[in-house]
Amino acid sequence: MLTAAGSAIETGVAQPALLAKWRRRRRVERTAAVVLPLGVGAVCALLWQMGAAARTGGSVLLPTFTDFVGAVVRVLASVRFWHALWTSESALLLGFAIAVAAGIPLGLYVGRHRTVDGLVSGYLDIAVVTPTAVFMPLVIVVLGPTFWARVAVIAIFGLPFVVVPTRTGSATVPGALVSMTRSYCGSSGAVWREVVLPASVPAIFNGLRQGLAHALTGMVIIELTFLAVGIGRLIQDAQAKFDAASVFAVTFLIVAQGVAMMALLQRAQDGLSGQWRARS
Repeated sequence: MLTAAGSAIETGVAQPALLAKWRRRRRVERTAAVVLPLGVGAVCALLWQMGAAARTGGSVLLPTFTDFVGAVVRVLASVRFWHALWTSESALLLGFAIAVAAGIPLGLYVGRHRTVDGLVSGYLDIAVVTPTAVFMPLVIVVLGPTFWARVAVIAIFGLPFVVVPTRTGSATVPGALVSMTRSYCGSSGAVWREVVLPASVPAIFNGLRQGLAHALTGMVIIELTFLAVGIGRLIQDAQAKFDAASVFAVTFLIVAQGVAMMALLQRAQDGLSGQWRARS
């Protein structure tokens, strides 16, 4: 009895100590997650500024960091930038929406049916390994230099990378869970709703992130090569004027937008996964 009482006392003492240690570690991790990127960014900015400023007479290819920051502010305050961004983003949103609307159901279905998977897996592999840019001239020939040509190119860029991870997630759902659901007289709809979809959420969002990244790539490539509208026109005009700071600024803003969209997808995944766990 005394031993049990002593163990309880020790446990009662140890738990607050462990909790305090865990909290300290979490504070250190959160501080490092903020301080380290800021420190690395500050060092890179200093080296950038010193390297660009050291060039005799300046450089038309590499602006100083201060010129870059000024260009970012100037571009953000420009009505032309926001008009160009909407011109590009409207095609991106529609093209990516088409890739998602077609890719997720296709990936889920293919992953659960081996016969269909055998028929389409080869084409999916070809679509993933083939540089998608080779299809752009064909799209331009068929649809012409139109808004829908840009939408089609963006959808083609993103679709395979939405389908493949979704197919993998659907195919790797544990068979024991499916069998258990059916043993409780669960319908096919219940299997999809209660087992396949929740288990495939991480793979689906992985596909969404990959598809979005390639859709952004398709948007920029087609605008810089075939259809110079929107952001592509803005970059080309800045290049023609040897305005390197504006080129860097527009590129930075596009990258920042992509990072923000990836973060939103991650938050959506965390929220949806939490809802599925709460339901289960």
